[in-house]
Amino acid sequence: MADVSIIVPVYNVESYLAMCLDSLTCQSFEDIEIICINDGSTDNSLEILEHYQKFDRRIKIINKENGGLSSARNAGIKAANGDYILFVDSDDWISSNAVERLYENAQKNNSDLVIFDFCCCDYSTNRSIITTIENYHGKYENKPFNKNTIETRAYKYIPVSAWSKLYKTDLIKGKIEFYEDIIFEDVPFWAYIYSHAKRITYLAEPLYFYRKNREGSIMCTKGEKFFDIIKAYDRVESILKDSGDWDKCKPAVQLLMVMDFILRLYSIAPEFREELFNRIKSLNKNIDEFLFEESSFAQIERASVEKFKLLNSVDYKTFNKILFEVKND
Repeated sequence: MADVSIIVPVYNVESYLAMCLDSLTCQSFEDIEIICINDGSTDNSLEILEHYQKFDRRIKIINKENGGLSSARNAGIKAANGDYILFVDSDDWISSNAVERLYENAQKNNSDLVIFDFCCCDYSTNRSIITTIENYHGKYENKPFNKNTIETRAYKYIPVSAWSKLYKTDLIKGKIEFYEDIIFEDVPFWAYIYSHAKRITYLAEPLYFYRKNREGSIMCTKGEKFFDIIKAYDRVESILKDSGDWDKCKPAVQLLMVMDFILRLYSIAPEFREELFNRIKSLNKNIDEFLFEESSFAQIERASVEKFKLLNSVDYKTFNKILFEVKND
């Protein structure tokens, strides 16, 4: 039994996998198991995994038919034996002391969950930007909090990404799985974790390196799977209603939903935009009027709310024209 189980879904990432595995096998914290789920890869990913396994017995390989990221992560959770779980996507990598720093923080604070910063490496612009939780440096570092002790709006500031957190295994295993057959699977998963973690800590150190806009990523396809954003938020609402947290979290969740919907309308392939527009408009999500009156919005939040109001008042042709005229101003 290891202290930390690192779960790595693998699917056709032969160009990036070695760098990911190097970062895991060279951790300063050694009591780990590296669970690699080969999700039906058709390239040389499995051969790379088997090569690394020969030199590091901590690597465990699970071979399965292709089922997607959520399915692979779920298989990894079932196989995990560590006290804590860390998710690492196989095209990303972590700093050499990441597990050590996270484990120390979790042990020191008896944390169910440790949230940490990450570096976003954008392939489309060749820029790297550290993503942090704005205004929370010093306020919550090493000061455990949960949904009842932190301000409600914090929900919208904490990144939903599954890989930007260390989880106590008991918080996940046998209690929650990733929603399969959709992308944006991290959105409902985070809703469950936020509502059930009793002790959360924040470590303001960039320990994870995320490849954004890399070739072959599902998030770069920009096709029909972007419709899954609607399913993701439907699931969030169900989860928070089941836990009794919907009324408290609703303002932050609905604002995030509005921002996500508008973002997907911008970024989806043009041939799918009208259908996504119609699906969103037909939902009648009953967004509370407070959203349209809030005075403390950030600029990007206000812009998204205004566009969502526009979406519900005009036809697609008019909306599409205004959307991109505004963007190009």
